[in-house]
Amino acid sequence: MFRNANYGYCVLVVMFTALVGCNKSLEDSVAEQIQPATEATDLAVSNIEGKKLTEVAGQATLPVATKATEETPHTIPQSAEPYVGRYQTVIRCDDPFVACEKGTADFIVNLLADGTAHRSIIHLGQITFASDVQYHQDHWSYDLEHHQIILHRGNGVEFFYHIDPDQNLVMDLAKISNQTKRNRQYFAQGNAFPKYAYRLVKEPVKPSL
Repeated sequence: MFRNANYGYCVLVVMFTALVGCNKSLEDSVAEQIQPATEATDLAVSNIEGKKLTEVAGQATLPVATKATEETPHTIPQSAEPYVGRYQTVIRCDDPFVACEKGTADFIVNLLADGTAHRSIIHLGQITFASDVQYHQDHWSYDLEHHQIILHRGNGVEFFYHIDPDQNLVMDLAKISNQTKRNRQYFAQGNAFPKYAYRLVKEPVKPSL
């Protein structure tokens, strides 16, 4: 009776061991199949994390962004610093230079310390959008020899301004019309030329609080 019990116990142990071995083999087989997929996924994630966002999303806009970041800010010499500021004059709409139908328009030029110049023509609270008279960003320089401000437009045309004793800017029509070959070509093509030598009054600098 005792021998039969031991025999039955041994049979159970063998069956349990075989079952465990079978399950172990099954687990190992599944693990072998899962591991390559997991490693591939991890590798893909690692590659994405190692790349810049522009490389993952596409590089369509990258040249533009690179160009913008490579631009070196233009600076002015110390002799030009007194002329940094905002200048403004009012021009009647019968002058084609401001491209408005009736009334008057404000012609505004901002000269910044980084050498950029911002010009706009505003009529009845609106920036006009006629060709070449809407808001523009240009560059400016100071001609120490002739005591003039030169506005260098993006299209190559240059506007020359005398500086009066009050540091206002007065258009030098003779130079504007004839000083450079580009200017002569531009106005010969029928582009609007100022009727008068307008004086742009410098806005007083507000004291800091």
